[in-house]
Amino acid sequence: MFKHFFTQDTLLVGLVAGLGSLLVTALLLTVCTFHLSPLTSHLSWYAGCFIPPLLIMRYYVKLQKSTVVKTIIVTLFITFIAFMFLLFKTHSLNLNP
Repeated sequence: MFKHFFTQDTLLVGLVAGLGSLLVTALLLTVCTFHLSPLTSHLSWYAGCFIPPLLIMRYYVKLQKSTVVKTIIVTLFITFIAFMFLLFKTHSLNLNP
């Protein structure tokens, strides 16, 4: 059932693959760092959550599924902008030397 779902070239597949991989990676990272210290001290580590959607996007590019690829690109762009906004708001990322 899942194999047939992920072979389609639809918007829903792109959202599930892109956001799903982001959320699963973020959840695993949260569980792994839960005992180390507060979440805000390791906030920049969540940049690694953007790697799995890029690899999934590469897979769908090879399959020539343009709708899924476009959806993953838009999803990555929106979540990356939100992530950068969060880093600036929490002062985890500073542009001042």
